[in-house]
Amino acid sequence: MAWGPVEHQQGLLAGGDLFRHVVTGGELEPMPYVSMRLREGEHAYAELPLEYSRFYAMDVSYQHQSVVAFGSAGFILGALAVNAAGNAIARNRANALAAAQWREHQIARVFLTSERLMIVARVGPLSFWHGGLSEFLPTPDHFRLLLTFPDCEPVQLRGPGVPWLAVAMARLIYRPEQLSLIPGFAGMAAWHRAIESGSGTVEEA
Repeated sequence: MAWGPVEHQQGLLAGGDLFRHVVTGGELEPMPYVSMRLREGEHAYAELPLEYSRFYAMDVSYQHQSVVAFGSAGFILGALAVNAAGNAIARNRANALAAAQWREHQIARVFLTSERLMIVARVGPLSFWHGGLSEFLPTPDHFRLLLTFPDCEPVQLRGPGVPWLAVAMARLIYRPEQLSLIPGFAGMAAWHRAIESGSGTVEEA
């Protein structure tokens, strides 16, 4: 899915509007219906398409190739050198593939509920519970949300929907007065203060 400047600008404005709404005492509005089955008393607040990925290393092996050469000494040395170079390339490629990096890049359906993020990935629905969150690292200006947990690989979400999602999720896990203290929301907090003081407008944000 390709998102352009219009979608990103709309995403920033939606995030900024929600930020002003919740820090002034507004509440999130539950959706009347979502297709995914929820727990008793669990409410859904959004369903968004976002780029989803995970950060981890992998075990990658490579097959060491041996060569048997017959001929002159020069020919044999050349064949051995080519074989060694090929093995080095294969080994380096395997090491690069094994290194910790962002993997599983895909566009997924992301549901925000009162209890979790439910991400419908290629492998099926995955639940990341708010109560198990270790770190909440939003960078809405870059349309990125990073989440870490003690028992699984870090989760990254990207896309125009991230500013709104990050603010909504923050409202579920923090008190309203804490949102302005989150470093990733510094731009939204400054814009909100400018609006409140009458020195800014939506167009200037």
